[in-house]
Amino acid sequence: MSELTLNGARVHFERSGSGFPVLLIHAGIADSRMWEPQVKALADHFDMVRPDLRGFGGTELPPGPYAMHSDLIALMDALGIERFHVVGCSMGGSVAIDVTLENPERVGRLVLVGAGVGGASFGEADEALFADVEKADQAGDLEALNRAEIRLWVDGPRRAEGAAPPAVRELALDMNGRSMSSNWAAAKRQQLDPPAVDRLGEIKAPTLLVVGDEDLPHVHTAADFMASKIAGARKVVIGDAAHLPSLEQADEFNALLLEFLGGS
Repeated sequence: MSELTLNGARVHFERSGSGFPVLLIHAGIADSRMWEPQVKALADHFDMVRPDLRGFGGTELPPGPYAMHSDLIALMDALGIERFHVVGCSMGGSVAIDVTLENPERVGRLVLVGAGVGGASFGEADEALFADVEKADQAGDLEALNRAEIRLWVDGPRRAEGAAPPAVRELALDMNGRSMSSNWAAAKRQQLDPPAVDRLGEIKAPTLLVVGDEDLPHVHTAADFMASKIAGARKVVIGDAAHLPSLEQADEFNALLLEFLGGS
């Protein structure tokens, strides 16, 4: 466990393994613990850096404006890492895109897992699926909100509640629940201008898009859109997994990572 103060925030991160550096960026319903299966399996292949983003895990969320991609570049600078691969899931995928757009010469390869993209509104198509999430949010019931989010994102909209492996659900409930205590109203996350959704054609790094087959429909739409905009991008669908295939189907996901990143 390590901490550094970066851009005015105390940032928690972990670094392990040896080989070419890989920056692992967690999802918005998770923290750096979501990458445990990758850290354990790939330690002989990669030097893995996995931070908690502001307001998640062990990283604080000071009031005021901030940019997640700027924090991550500051972290890699502080660690003396000039060039690296980037793996990002969900919200972390959108941050990975921002890192790549703003620092193209530093990113070797890019892996986007159920990723969003800044400036896009694909989620509006699935608005009806979020009824329980919205109800709990409006009631201010954080416990119900946590359960509703995990039921939707981790079990998936087509599978029954509790369909994901119990250990995955338990970890996700803990990770997501912890971030709900952060004072998001006082923080102001800054996005790229122009937005990333209009700049995907600038990405030259070899890109792999990974989506669980049980993920929300708009996540698949977003992946298809990014595949059409990023030259040479490849999309892979992992079966029997929702929004966190790196946890649900770790062996298959690890094999994909190792093949694509090459262990170089």
